[in-house]
Amino acid sequence: MSKKLWTEEQFNCPVCLDLPKDPVTIPCGHSYCMGCIKDFWSKDDPKGVYSCPQCRQTFCPKPPLSRNTMLAEAVEQLRKGGLTPEMRVSIRSAGGLSSRIKSKLPTGVVLCDLCKGEQTPALKSCLVCMSSLCETHLKPHKTKKSLKQHELIAPTSNLAEKICTQHKYLQEFFCRQCKMFVCWLCTSNQHKDHECVSTKAERMEREKLLSTIQAQNQQRLKAREQELKDMKKMMEGIKRSTDNVHRETETALGELQRSVERLQELLEEVLDQASMEKMNQAQEVADKLEAEIQERKKRDTEMKDLASCEDNIFYLQTCDSMSSPWNVASRP
Repeated sequence: MSKKLWTEEQFNCPVCLDLPKDPVTIPCGHSYCMGCIKDFWSKDDPKGVYSCPQCRQTFCPKPPLSRNTMLAEAVEQLRKGGLTPEMRVSIRSAGGLSSRIKSKLPTGVVLCDLCKGEQTPALKSCLVCMSSLCETHLKPHKTKKSLKQHELIAPTSNLAEKICTQHKYLQEFFCRQCKMFVCWLCTSNQHKDHECVSTKAERMEREKLLSTIQAQNQQRLKAREQELKDMKKMMEGIKRSTDNVHRETETALGELQRSVERLQELLEEVLDQASMEKMNQAQEVADKLEAEIQERKKRDTEMKDLASCEDNIFYLQTCDSMSSPWNVASRP
């Protein structure tokens, strides 16, 4: 066959998009580089089920890889008369640079399943190949007649998990009775009499519900913030009241102390005058003053203990009794 009837691109490995190195053919008839297909199948080793990157036909166990002698010879001839090694290296270097530029991708971007090394963003997902494809790997679906019939959708991550296992169609509907995702064929069979809506419609309903819940949460949040603000304001008032009580108590204690000093002077006068009556009167006053001092010290201690109490309710219940004026007996 004349090489003019074929282009180099038609011989390229579908994975690396370059002329195949050590070309091998798998049971479905598609050919790849030995290294490319081994690398692609390495991620399927834990499952034990291997698939073709193009037609998605599955094999179990892993089929043996046989060298495609005819393809290898055709590629060798194409290498001799096609692109020079310098041109090939230049093209691969440019492609590598593009991959590095695209490597800084935002979260949530669907990546190409066929890219080796650094993956690039997928433009479409193929429901037949069950793969997400970047601009480069999507080209065969636009040029090859056999691939043009494949159904392409917007890039979808974990595509295999979103395909109906029974009918092999994308699960684009949600069954509200069964609480599960179904394909369009399921809505006419197992879920025929169920309320099935599109995933978009279900999302809109969930968004309305979530919006209502969010609004309620915001209202409760504002209410709790106001309660906290009021509580802090009340605590500041209590602290100011406590400080005032402390100052008043200290003033009263000072006055009592001065009264005692005056009493001592009076006692000295009484002793000097040897007046028993005066002595008895002075002693009575002294006893009352001492009793009042003891009572006020006791009250001061109770106030200090109350100030350190963390029980707000107990504090408020006790504060009024502590703040009531003290009935001081008339002093001489």
